[in-house]
Amino acid sequence: MEQSPLFFGKWGDVPIDGDVRPFSIFNPVRSGAGRKNRKHHFISVTYMEGFADDRGRVQVYRAEAPEAPLPKQPRATGYENYYYSQKLPGGGQENHRFEDLWNPIETVWPETVRALQARRLSPALSFNVQGMQTIMRTRVPATRDRIALMLEAKLRSECKVFEEIGKLPPELERYAGQFDTVPVGVNPHETLLAMEDEFKTFGDLCFRLGFEVLHNKTDIPFLTSDNPVCTYDPREPLLARTPYDHSGDIELIFPLTARMLVRGSSKRQPFGVLTRHRDVTDKHKVRRFNRTIAQFAYRMTVGQDRSSDALICAHARLVPTISTEVRRHNNEIQIVWRHIFGPKPDLSQYIDTPEKASRLEAKMALAASSPVSDGC
Repeated sequence: MEQSPLFFGKWGDVPIDGDVRPFSIFNPVRSGAGRKNRKHHFISVTYMEGFADDRGRVQVYRAEAPEAPLPKQPRATGYENYYYSQKLPGGGQENHRFEDLWNPIETVWPETVRALQARRLSPALSFNVQGMQTIMRTRVPATRDRIALMLEAKLRSECKVFEEIGKLPPELERYAGQFDTVPVGVNPHETLLAMEDEFKTFGDLCFRLGFEVLHNKTDIPFLTSDNPVCTYDPREPLLARTPYDHSGDIELIFPLTARMLVRGSSKRQPFGVLTRHRDVTDKHKVRRFNRTIAQFAYRMTVGQDRSSDALICAHARLVPTISTEVRRHNNEIQIVWRHIFGPKPDLSQYIDTPEKASRLEAKMALAASSPVSDGC
C-alpha cells in the first residue's frame, strides 16, 4: 500500500516502486530528546560506502597533502564535530535538525543504488537521486564557505562606509583603517540558514536538465569528493572552465558509486528525470569524468583505489570558490561576485565568546608589534 507524504506535500507525492521507497514517505522531524550525536558528516556515509574497496575502506586525498592518501572507513572521514549545530536563543545548542533532514534521503539510498544497478527507471528512482544530488550540492563546506565569503565581503564594505561617514559603532572604532585586512568571522548560523535558498536554486537547475545513468565497465573506478555535484558549460576546455556556469549549455555530473555516475544535460529531455542507462567502456572517458570530479573537490577527493593519484594531485591546488569585487558609484554600492577555480579560502574564526575575542586581540597586537622584514 502506498503511503502519503508526511512532510513534503504534493511535491513529494511519488509512488513507491516495488522495493524502492521515495524518501518523502519519511518524516524528517524527530524528537531530539536524549540524542547526543556530535559527529556531523558533510559527506553522507551511506553514499561514500559506494566507493569503498573490498575491505570497506576508501582512499582519502586531502587537499593539503594529496600525494599521501589515507585509507579510511567512510564513518571515519568527511565529518566535523557539530558542523550543523545551532545556538538556541535561550541558551544551549540544537544538534539534530539538519541531520534529520538528510536522514530520509540516506535511508533509501542503498535500495536506490541496487535498483539503478539493475538498470531500472521510475519516478521514485529519479526523485531519490535528485534528493541525494541536492543535499550533496548544498550541505557541503564548498557551498557554506562560498556563502561566508559573500557575507564577509558585505560586512567589510558596510564597515568601510560607516567609517567614511563617521558612524562606526564604538566597538568597531579600534579597527578604523583596517577593514580590508582585519579578520572577519561569519556566524555559521547564517550559512546554515542560506541553505534553503541553495536548495531552491539547485532544484530549479535540475528542472532544466535531463539525466542518464552511466555504468562504468572499465577497470578505473569513478572518483568522488566532498563536493561531488559538478556543473559547468561543456563547451569550455577543462583548464579554462568556470565552475557553476549556467548561462548557456549545462552539463552536470554526479558520481553515484565507483561504478555508476549520473550525467545531466540541458540538451536532454524530458527534464528533471532519469531517462536511460548507458555503458562506458572507454577508459579515456572515465578519466575525463574523474578529472572533472577532482577539479571540483574542495577539502578532499575520495577514491576506491590509487589508480588516479596523478590526476588528483594535478587538481589539488585549486578549488571552486568565488572572487568578490566592491564597486561604488556615487552613493550606490554593489558587490560583484563570480565563480572561479582558485586557492582554497582561509576563513576567519567566528568570535562568539569573550575568550575567543581576547585571543584574537592578542594575536593582532603581536602581529602589529612584530618588526617588518626588509627582505635582506
